Amino acid sequence: MTQTHTQGATSSTNRAPELLLLALWTLPLLLNPVLAMSFDEVYLAPKVFWIYAVILPSALLVLWRHRNALREARGLLVLLGVWGAWLTLSTLLNRAGWAGWWGTPDRADGVLMHLVYGVLLLAGFVWTRSETQASLLFGRVVLLGGSLLALTNVLQQVGWLGVPGDGAIAGVIATPYGGTMGHRGYMGGILALLLPVGVAALGQRPRWALGWLAVVLISWAWVGSFTRGAWLAGALGLVWLLVWARPRPSLRAWGAVLLGAVLCVATVAVRGEGRAFSLFGDPSDQALADSSGRGVLWRSALLGIPRQPLFGWGTPALWQAMNERPAKELLADFGHHDLTEIRRLNPTPTESPRFMVTHASGRREAAVVAIGKVHNEYMDYALTYGLPAALLFAALLTVGLWSGRTLLPGVSAALLAYAAYLMTWPEIIRFAPIAWFMLGMAWASYRSRQHGAQA
Repeated sequence: MTQTHTQGATSSTNRAPELLLLALWTLPLLLNPVLAMSFDEVYLAPKVFWIYAVILPSALLVLWRHRNALREARGLLVLLGVWGAWLTLSTLLNRAGWAGWWGTPDRADGVLMHLVYGVLLLAGFVWTRSETQASLLFGRVVLLGGSLLALTNVLQQVGWLGVPGDGAIAGVIATPYGGTMGHRGYMGGILALLLPVGVAALGQRPRWALGWLAVVLISWAWVGSFTRGAWLAGALGLVWLLVWARPRPSLRAWGAVLLGAVLCVATVAVRGEGRAFSLFGDPSDQALADSSGRGVLWRSALLGIPRQPLFGWGTPALWQAMNERPAKELLADFGHHDLTEIRRLNPTPTESPRFMVTHASGRREAAVVAIGKVHNEYMDYALTYGLPAALLFAALLTVGLWSGRTLLPGVSAALLAYAAYLMTWPEIIRFAPIAWFMLGMAWASYRSRQHGAQA
Protein backbone atom coordinates (compact mmCIF):
# COMPACT_ATOMS: atom_id res chain seq x y z
CA MET A 1 0.00 0.00 0.00
CA THR A 2 2.82 2.37 0.81
CA GLN A 3 4.43 1.68 -2.55
CA THR A 4 1.15 2.39 -4.38
CA HIS A 5 0.73 5.73 -2.65
CA THR A 6 4.34 6.66 -3.41
CA GLN A 7 3.95 5.84 -7.10
CA GLY A 8 0.71 7.85 -7.26
CA ALA A 9 2.33 10.87 -5.65
CA THR A 10 5.32 10.64 -7.96
CA SER A 11 3.07 10.40 -11.00
CA SER A 12 1.10 13.48 -9.96
CA THR A 13 4.22 15.57 -9.37
CA ASN A 14 5.69 14.43 -12.69
CA ARG A 15 2.59 15.83 -14.39
CA ALA A 16 2.72 19.06 -12.40
CA PRO A 17 4.26 21.22 -15.19
CA GLU A 18 1.67 20.04 -17.72
CA LEU A 19 -1.10 20.76 -15.22
CA LEU A 20 0.26 24.27 -14.62
CA LEU A 21 0.56 25.00 -18.34
CA LEU A 22 -3.02 23.83 -18.89
CA ALA A 23 -4.20 26.01 -16.00
CA LEU A 24 -2.33 29.06 -17.30
CA TRP A 25 -3.77 28.74 -20.80
CA THR A 26 -7.27 28.17 -19.53
CA LEU A 27 -7.12 31.46 -17.60
CA PRO A 28 -7.59 33.96 -20.48
CA LEU A 29 -10.36 31.82 -22.00
CA LEU A 30 -12.45 31.70 -18.83
CA LEU A 31 -15.64 33.72 -18.49
CA ASN A 32 -19.01 33.41 -16.79
CA PRO A 33 -21.57 33.78 -19.62
CA VAL A 34 -24.45 35.14 -17.54
CA LEU A 35 -26.51 38.30 -17.53
CA ALA A 36 -25.13 40.34 -14.64
CA MET A 37 -25.15 43.88 -13.33
CA SER A 38 -21.36 44.02 -13.42
CA PHE A 39 -18.97 43.03 -16.19
CA ASP A 40 -16.58 41.87 -13.47
CA GLU A 41 -18.90 38.95 -12.69
CA VAL A 42 -18.51 37.83 -16.30
CA TYR A 43 -14.78 38.34 -16.88
CA LEU A 44 -12.95 39.00 -13.60
CA ALA A 45 -14.54 36.77 -10.94
CA PRO A 46 -14.01 33.42 -12.72
CA LYS A 47 -10.38 34.29 -13.44
CA VAL A 48 -9.69 35.28 -9.83
CA PHE A 49 -11.20 32.01 -8.62
CA TRP A 50 -9.15 30.04 -11.16
CA ILE A 51 -5.88 31.69 -10.12
CA TYR A 52 -6.27 30.91 -6.43
CA ALA A 53 -8.01 27.53 -6.76
CA VAL A 54 -6.08 25.99 -9.67
CA ILE A 55 -3.06 27.99 -10.85
CA LEU A 56 -1.54 28.64 -7.41
CA PRO A 57 -1.74 24.99 -6.23
CA SER A 58 -0.35 23.83 -9.58
CA ALA A 59 2.57 26.26 -9.31
CA LEU A 60 3.31 25.12 -5.75
CA LEU A 61 3.29 21.53 -6.97
CA VAL A 62 5.83 22.43 -9.67
CA LEU A 63 8.00 24.12 -7.06
CA TRP A 64 7.88 21.00 -4.90
CA ARG A 65 8.60 18.72 -7.84
CA HIS A 66 11.68 20.72 -8.92
CA ARG A 67 12.63 22.20 -5.56
CA ASN A 68 16.30 21.27 -5.97
CA ALA A 69 16.59 23.88 -8.74
CA LEU A 70 15.92 26.61 -6.19
CA ARG A 71 19.50 26.19 -5.00
CA GLU A 72 20.53 27.95 -8.20
CA ALA A 73 18.18 30.88 -7.58
CA ARG A 74 19.87 32.60 -4.65
CA GLY A 75 20.15 36.00 -6.31
CA LEU A 76 16.62 35.80 -7.67
CA LEU A 77 15.25 34.72 -4.28
CA VAL A 78 16.92 37.69 -2.60
CA LEU A 79 15.56 40.20 -5.13
CA LEU A 80 12.11 38.62 -5.09
CA GLY A 81 12.10 38.48 -1.31
CA VAL A 82 12.97 42.16 -0.96
CA TRP A 83 10.29 43.03 -3.53
CA GLY A 84 7.62 41.04 -1.69
CA ALA A 85 8.71 42.36 1.70
CA TRP A 86 8.56 45.96 0.48
CA LEU A 87 5.03 45.52 -0.86
CA THR A 88 3.97 43.95 2.44
CA LEU A 89 5.64 46.63 4.57
CA SER A 90 4.11 49.41 2.49
CA THR A 91 0.65 47.92 2.90
CA LEU A 92 1.11 47.60 6.65
CA LEU A 93 2.51 51.10 7.15
CA ASN A 94 -0.21 52.70 5.04
CA ARG A 95 -2.90 50.75 6.89
CA ALA A 96 -4.46 49.92 3.56
CA GLY A 97 -6.59 47.17 5.11
CA TRP A 98 -8.28 44.49 3.01
CA ALA A 99 -8.05 46.65 -0.11
CA GLY A 100 -4.28 46.53 0.19
CA TRP A 101 -4.13 42.77 0.55
CA TRP A 102 -6.86 41.81 -1.94
CA GLY A 103 -6.94 44.88 -4.18
CA THR A 104 -9.89 46.98 -5.23
CA PRO A 105 -13.00 44.93 -6.14
CA ASP A 106 -12.66 45.65 -9.86
CA ARG A 107 -8.96 44.61 -9.97
CA ALA A 108 -8.22 42.03 -7.23
CA ASP A 109 -4.52 42.84 -7.69
CA GLY A 110 -3.38 43.48 -4.13
CA VAL A 111 -0.34 42.12 -2.31
CA LEU A 112 -1.76 38.59 -2.21
CA MET A 113 -2.00 38.48 -6.00
CA HIS A 114 1.53 39.85 -6.31
CA LEU A 115 2.79 37.05 -4.08
CA VAL A 116 1.08 34.60 -6.45
CA TYR A 117 3.02 36.26 -9.28
CA GLY A 118 6.22 35.61 -7.34
CA VAL A 119 5.35 31.93 -6.94
CA LEU A 120 4.69 31.68 -10.68
CA LEU A 121 8.03 33.32 -11.46
CA LEU A 122 9.81 30.70 -9.33
CA ALA A 123 7.75 27.91 -10.93
CA GLY A 124 8.83 29.08 -14.39
CA PHE A 125 12.44 29.21 -13.18
CA VAL A 126 12.63 25.73 -11.68
CA TRP A 127 10.76 24.11 -14.57
CA THR A 128 13.04 25.65 -17.19
CA ARG A 129 16.16 24.76 -15.21
CA SER A 130 14.99 21.15 -14.75
CA GLU A 131 13.50 20.29 -18.15
CA THR A 132 15.70 20.42 -21.25
CA GLN A 133 12.69 20.61 -23.59
CA ALA A 134 10.85 23.27 -21.58
CA SER A 135 11.15 26.04 -24.18
CA LEU A 136 9.97 23.76 -27.03
CA LEU A 137 6.93 22.60 -25.09
CA PHE A 138 6.12 26.12 -24.00
CA GLY A 139 6.26 27.41 -27.58
CA ARG A 140 3.78 24.78 -28.72
CA VAL A 141 1.45 25.56 -25.85
CA VAL A 142 1.61 29.27 -26.74
CA LEU A 143 0.65 28.51 -30.34
CA LEU A 144 -2.28 26.34 -29.28
CA GLY A 145 -3.59 28.51 -26.46
CA GLY A 146 -2.87 31.77 -28.27
CA SER A 147 -4.73 30.70 -31.40
CA LEU A 148 -7.82 29.66 -29.38
CA LEU A 149 -7.80 33.02 -27.60
CA ALA A 150 -7.22 34.94 -30.84
CA LEU A 151 -10.15 33.14 -32.43
CA THR A 152 -12.56 34.83 -29.98
CA ASN A 153 -11.39 38.23 -31.26
CA VAL A 154 -11.50 37.16 -34.91
CA LEU A 155 -15.07 35.89 -34.51
CA GLN A 156 -16.04 39.30 -33.14
CA GLN A 157 -14.33 41.01 -36.06
CA VAL A 158 -16.34 39.04 -38.62
CA GLY A 159 -19.57 39.51 -36.66
CA TRP A 160 -20.10 35.92 -35.52
CA LEU A 161 -19.62 36.61 -31.81
CA GLY A 162 -21.03 39.41 -29.69
CA VAL A 163 -19.73 40.90 -26.45
CA PRO A 164 -20.41 38.46 -23.58
CA GLY A 165 -22.20 40.18 -20.72
CA ASP A 166 -23.21 43.15 -22.85
CA GLY A 167 -25.76 45.25 -21.00
CA ALA A 168 -24.04 45.31 -17.61
CA ILE A 169 -23.73 48.73 -16.04
CA ALA A 170 -20.83 48.34 -13.58
CA GLY A 171 -17.28 47.02 -13.44
CA VAL A 172 -14.54 47.35 -16.04
CA ILE A 173 -16.53 47.96 -19.21
CA ALA A 174 -16.33 45.23 -21.85
CA THR A 175 -15.58 46.38 -25.37
CA PRO A 176 -15.86 44.85 -28.84
CA TYR A 177 -12.81 42.86 -30.00
CA GLY A 178 -11.97 41.95 -26.40
CA GLY A 179 -13.05 38.32 -26.79
CA THR A 180 -12.89 36.36 -23.56
CA MET A 181 -10.51 38.97 -22.11
CA GLY A 182 -13.40 41.43 -22.00
CA HIS A 183 -11.53 44.48 -23.27
CA ARG A 184 -9.70 45.09 -26.53
CA GLY A 185 -6.80 46.67 -24.63
CA TYR A 186 -6.36 43.53 -22.57
CA MET A 187 -6.72 41.32 -25.64
CA GLY A 188 -4.08 43.36 -27.46
CA GLY A 189 -1.76 43.14 -24.46
CA ILE A 190 -1.78 39.37 -24.15
CA LEU A 191 -1.44 38.87 -27.92
CA ALA A 192 1.52 41.28 -28.02
CA LEU A 193 3.05 39.07 -25.30
CA LEU A 194 2.38 35.82 -27.17
CA LEU A 195 3.17 36.82 -30.76
CA PRO A 196 7.01 36.83 -30.46
CA VAL A 197 6.97 33.46 -28.69
CA GLY A 198 4.72 32.05 -31.42
CA VAL A 199 6.97 33.33 -34.20
CA ALA A 200 10.05 31.94 -32.44
CA ALA A 201 8.36 28.55 -31.97
CA LEU A 202 7.36 28.48 -35.63
CA GLY A 203 10.95 29.29 -36.55
CA GLN A 204 12.00 26.02 -34.90
CA ARG A 205 9.51 24.08 -37.06
CA PRO A 206 9.01 26.24 -40.17
CA ARG A 207 7.01 23.57 -42.05
CA TRP A 208 4.48 23.07 -39.24
CA ALA A 209 1.17 23.97 -40.92
CA LEU A 210 -0.90 24.21 -37.73
CA GLY A 211 1.75 26.40 -36.10
CA TRP A 212 1.76 28.67 -39.14
CA LEU A 213 -2.04 28.98 -38.96
CA ALA A 214 -1.80 29.78 -35.24
CA VAL A 215 0.59 32.68 -35.90
CA VAL A 216 -1.79 33.99 -38.60
CA LEU A 217 -4.67 33.98 -36.10
CA ILE A 218 -2.61 35.59 -33.31
CA SER A 219 -1.39 38.33 -35.67
CA TRP A 220 -4.90 38.89 -37.05
CA ALA A 221 -6.33 39.35 -33.55
CA TRP A 222 -3.36 41.43 -32.36
CA VAL A 223 -3.94 43.97 -35.12
CA GLY A 224 -7.69 43.58 -34.59
CA SER A 225 -7.43 44.68 -30.96
CA PHE A 226 -7.25 48.27 -32.30
CA THR A 227 -5.03 49.20 -29.35
CA ARG A 228 -2.08 51.47 -30.04
CA GLY A 229 -0.11 50.50 -26.93
CA ALA A 230 -0.44 46.81 -27.82
CA TRP A 231 0.54 47.49 -31.45
CA LEU A 232 3.70 49.28 -30.36
CA ALA A 233 4.53 46.64 -27.75
CA GLY A 234 4.10 43.76 -30.18
CA ALA A 235 6.13 45.53 -32.86
CA LEU A 236 8.99 46.12 -30.42
CA GLY A 237 8.91 42.46 -29.45
CA LEU A 238 9.12 41.36 -33.08
CA VAL A 239 12.05 43.70 -33.78
CA TRP A 240 13.84 42.36 -30.67
CA LEU A 241 13.25 38.82 -31.92
CA LEU A 242 14.64 39.72 -35.34
CA VAL A 243 17.81 41.10 -33.74
CA TRP A 244 18.56 38.28 -31.28
CA ALA A 245 17.03 35.05 -32.58
CA ARG A 246 19.57 32.61 -34.06
CA PRO A 247 18.72 31.16 -36.47
CA ARG A 248 16.33 33.93 -37.41
CA PRO A 249 12.69 32.98 -38.06
CA SER A 250 12.08 32.11 -41.69
CA LEU A 251 10.32 34.28 -44.24
CA ARG A 252 7.43 31.83 -43.96
CA ALA A 253 7.03 32.74 -40.28
CA TRP A 254 7.14 36.48 -40.99
CA GLY A 255 4.69 35.87 -43.84
CA ALA A 256 2.23 34.46 -41.31
CA VAL A 257 2.47 37.68 -39.27
CA LEU A 258 1.94 39.80 -42.40
CA LEU A 259 -0.99 37.69 -43.60
CA GLY A 260 -2.71 38.04 -40.24
CA ALA A 261 -2.42 41.83 -40.44
CA VAL A 262 -3.71 41.85 -44.03
CA LEU A 263 -6.71 39.71 -43.05
CA CYS A 264 -7.59 42.18 -40.29
CA VAL A 265 -7.34 45.16 -42.66
CA ALA A 266 -9.46 43.32 -45.22
CA THR A 267 -12.08 42.50 -42.59
CA VAL A 268 -12.30 46.15 -41.53
CA ALA A 269 -12.55 47.25 -45.18
CA VAL A 270 -15.38 44.82 -45.93
CA ARG A 271 -17.39 45.29 -42.72
CA GLY A 272 -16.65 48.98 -42.23
CA GLU A 273 -16.16 48.52 -38.48
CA GLY A 274 -13.20 48.81 -36.15
CA ARG A 275 -11.66 51.89 -34.58
CA ALA A 276 -10.68 54.93 -36.60
CA PHE A 277 -7.44 56.83 -35.91
CA SER A 278 -6.16 59.99 -37.50
CA LEU A 279 -2.54 61.03 -37.70
CA PHE A 280 -3.37 64.71 -37.27
CA GLY A 281 -6.51 64.45 -35.14
CA ASP A 282 -9.40 64.61 -37.59
CA PRO A 283 -12.50 65.76 -35.64
CA SER A 284 -14.36 62.55 -36.50
CA ASP A 285 -11.49 60.25 -35.47
CA GLN A 286 -9.13 59.90 -32.53
CA ALA A 287 -5.66 61.31 -32.96
CA LEU A 288 -3.07 58.56 -33.20
CA ALA A 289 -0.89 60.19 -30.54
CA ASP A 290 -3.79 61.09 -28.22
CA SER A 291 -3.35 59.71 -24.69
CA SER A 292 -7.06 58.84 -24.25
CA GLY A 293 -7.09 60.69 -20.94
CA ARG A 294 -3.97 59.02 -19.58
CA GLY A 295 -2.19 62.37 -19.35
CA VAL A 296 -4.47 63.37 -16.48
CA LEU A 297 -3.77 60.12 -14.63
CA TRP A 298 -0.03 60.44 -15.17
CA ARG A 299 -0.04 64.05 -13.99
CA SER A 300 -1.82 63.10 -10.76
CA ALA A 301 0.65 60.24 -10.22
CA LEU A 302 3.68 62.47 -10.81
CA LEU A 303 2.30 64.98 -8.31
CA GLY A 304 1.59 62.25 -5.76
CA ILE A 305 4.82 60.22 -5.92
CA PRO A 306 7.12 62.95 -4.47
CA ARG A 307 4.77 63.36 -1.51
CA GLN A 308 5.08 59.69 -0.46
CA PRO A 309 8.25 58.50 -2.23
CA LEU A 310 9.37 55.70 0.10
CA PHE A 311 6.31 53.55 0.81
CA GLY A 312 3.70 55.13 -1.42
CA TRP A 313 0.08 55.84 -0.58
CA GLY A 314 -1.27 52.32 -0.29
CA THR A 315 -4.31 51.03 -2.19
CA PRO A 316 -6.14 52.81 -3.78
CA ALA A 317 -3.22 55.15 -4.40
CA LEU A 318 -4.43 57.13 -7.42
CA TRP A 319 -7.70 58.15 -5.81
CA GLN A 320 -5.88 59.28 -2.65
CA ALA A 321 -3.42 61.34 -4.68
CA MET A 322 -6.25 62.88 -6.70
CA ASN A 323 -8.25 63.72 -3.59
CA GLU A 324 -5.26 65.65 -2.26
CA ARG A 325 -5.27 67.93 -5.30
CA PRO A 326 -7.34 71.14 -5.36
CA ALA A 327 -10.79 70.22 -6.66
CA LYS A 328 -10.89 72.99 -9.25
CA GLU A 329 -7.48 71.98 -10.66
CA LEU A 330 -8.42 68.29 -10.84
CA LEU A 331 -11.75 69.02 -12.53
CA ALA A 332 -10.05 71.32 -15.03
CA ASP A 333 -7.78 68.42 -16.02
CA PHE A 334 -10.90 66.42 -16.84
CA GLY A 335 -12.37 69.22 -18.96
CA HIS A 336 -14.65 70.96 -16.46
CA HIS A 337 -14.08 74.71 -16.77
CA ASP A 338 -15.94 77.90 -15.81
CA LEU A 339 -17.34 76.43 -12.61
CA THR A 340 -19.05 78.68 -10.10
CA GLU A 341 -19.60 76.07 -7.38
CA ILE A 342 -17.92 72.78 -6.50
CA ARG A 343 -19.22 70.44 -3.78
CA ARG A 344 -17.28 67.28 -2.93
CA LEU A 345 -19.42 64.18 -2.50
CA ASN A 346 -16.96 61.42 -1.53
CA PRO A 347 -16.61 61.35 2.28
CA THR A 348 -13.17 59.67 2.44
CA PRO A 349 -9.95 60.06 0.41
CA THR A 350 -9.90 56.33 -0.40
CA GLU A 351 -13.05 56.65 -2.50
CA SER A 352 -13.17 57.84 -6.09
CA PRO A 353 -13.32 61.65 -6.34
CA ARG A 354 -16.94 62.73 -6.83
CA PHE A 355 -18.27 66.25 -7.14
CA MET A 356 -21.47 68.16 -7.80
CA VAL A 357 -20.50 71.12 -9.94
CA THR A 358 -22.35 74.19 -11.17
CA HIS A 359 -21.31 75.78 -14.45
CA ALA A 360 -21.36 79.49 -15.20
CA SER A 361 -24.46 78.88 -17.32
CA GLY A 362 -26.27 77.54 -14.27
CA ARG A 363 -26.19 73.91 -15.40
CA ARG A 364 -25.46 71.40 -12.64
CA GLU A 365 -23.98 67.96 -13.06
CA ALA A 366 -22.16 65.23 -11.18
CA ALA A 367 -18.48 64.75 -12.00
CA VAL A 368 -17.00 61.35 -11.08
CA VAL A 369 -13.41 60.17 -11.55
CA ALA A 370 -13.96 56.41 -11.69
CA ILE A 371 -10.56 55.25 -12.99
CA GLY A 372 -8.41 54.02 -10.13
CA LYS A 373 -5.27 52.86 -11.97
CA VAL A 374 -2.52 55.07 -13.38
CA HIS A 375 -2.31 53.16 -16.70
CA ASN A 376 1.44 53.09 -16.34
CA GLU A 377 2.46 50.18 -14.14
CA TYR A 378 5.80 51.68 -13.15
CA MET A 379 4.16 54.89 -11.92
CA ASP A 380 1.44 52.83 -10.25
CA TYR A 381 4.04 50.81 -8.34
CA ALA A 382 5.76 53.99 -7.19
CA LEU A 383 2.49 55.66 -6.23
CA THR A 384 1.09 52.62 -4.40
CA TYR A 385 4.17 51.01 -2.82
CA GLY A 386 6.94 53.59 -3.19
CA LEU A 387 9.81 54.22 -5.58
CA PRO A 388 11.94 51.30 -4.26
CA ALA A 389 9.15 48.86 -5.19
CA ALA A 390 8.97 50.32 -8.69
CA LEU A 391 12.74 49.97 -9.10
CA LEU A 392 12.67 46.36 -7.88
CA PHE A 393 9.88 45.50 -10.32
CA ALA A 394 11.78 47.17 -13.17
CA ALA A 395 14.93 45.25 -12.18
CA LEU A 396 13.09 41.91 -12.27
CA LEU A 397 11.79 42.67 -15.76
CA THR A 398 15.03 44.11 -17.13
CA VAL A 399 17.32 41.32 -15.94
CA GLY A 400 14.89 38.73 -17.22
CA LEU A 401 14.41 40.07 -20.73
CA TRP A 402 18.12 40.83 -21.17
CA SER A 403 19.25 37.45 -19.88
CA GLY A 404 17.02 35.45 -22.18
CA ARG A 405 17.84 37.34 -25.37
CA THR A 406 20.06 34.60 -26.86
CA LEU A 407 18.96 31.37 -25.16
CA LEU A 408 15.22 32.17 -25.12
CA PRO A 409 14.81 34.98 -27.67
CA GLY A 410 11.06 34.47 -28.03
CA VAL A 411 10.46 34.76 -24.30
CA SER A 412 12.85 37.71 -24.06
CA ALA A 413 11.02 39.49 -26.89
CA ALA A 414 7.69 38.76 -25.19
CA LEU A 415 8.94 40.35 -21.96
CA LEU A 416 10.10 43.44 -23.84
CA ALA A 417 6.65 43.69 -25.39
CA TYR A 418 5.12 43.32 -21.92
CA ALA A 419 7.41 45.98 -20.47
CA ALA A 420 6.40 48.36 -23.25
CA TYR A 421 2.71 47.54 -22.85
CA LEU A 422 2.89 48.43 -19.15
CA MET A 423 3.93 51.96 -20.09
CA THR A 424 0.34 52.72 -21.11
CA TRP A 425 -1.70 49.98 -19.43
CA PRO A 426 -1.94 48.55 -15.91
CA GLU A 427 -0.86 45.03 -15.07
CA ILE A 428 -4.05 42.98 -14.91
CA ILE A 429 -4.70 39.58 -13.37
CA ARG A 430 -6.42 38.40 -16.57
CA PHE A 431 -3.06 37.48 -18.11
CA ALA A 432 -0.29 38.72 -15.80
CA PRO A 433 0.26 35.17 -14.40
CA ILE A 434 1.42 34.05 -17.86
CA ALA A 435 3.86 36.96 -18.11
CA TRP A 436 5.34 36.24 -14.66
CA PHE A 437 5.79 32.57 -15.53
CA MET A 438 7.69 33.68 -18.65
CA LEU A 439 9.78 35.98 -16.49
CA GLY A 440 10.86 32.97 -14.43
CA MET A 441 11.84 31.12 -17.61
CA ALA A 442 13.99 34.07 -18.67
CA TRP A 443 15.72 34.21 -15.27
CA ALA A 444 16.53 30.51 -15.67
CA SER A 445 18.43 31.35 -18.84
CA TYR A 446 20.40 33.91 -16.80
CA ARG A 447 21.67 31.05 -14.64
CA SER A 448 22.49 29.05 -17.77
CA ARG A 449 24.56 31.94 -19.12
CA GLN A 450 26.45 32.16 -15.83
CA HIS A 451 27.23 28.44 -15.87
CA GLY A 452 28.36 28.67 -19.49
CA ALA A 453 30.69 31.55 -18.69
CA GLN A 454 32.20 29.63 -15.76
CA ALA A 455 32.70 26.56 -17.95
